[in-house]
Amino acid sequence: MEKRLTMISIAVKNRDKTYNVVNELLHKFADNILLRVGYPRQDKNLSIIFLVFEGTSDELGSLNGKLGQIPGLKVKSHTI
Repeated sequence: MEKRLTMISIAVKNRDKTYNVVNELLHKFADNILLRVGYPRQDKNLSIIFLVFEGTSDELGSLNGKLGQIPGLKVKSHTI
């Protein structure tokens, strides 16, 4: 399958409870993540994570599906 570049934005609400779960998941996809930028807003208990992801449709679907199972996240993907 062809690998494609995708931009992914993740808003992590309730950062105190959710952030470690998100980090563990992203580490599992480390080989596919070309860029990761985090913007923590501790005053609002919120973090925003921007990713550039390179992978197949199946790999992207797997990541998005697993992120979608974590409560308190909003995820948007845009394939380039």
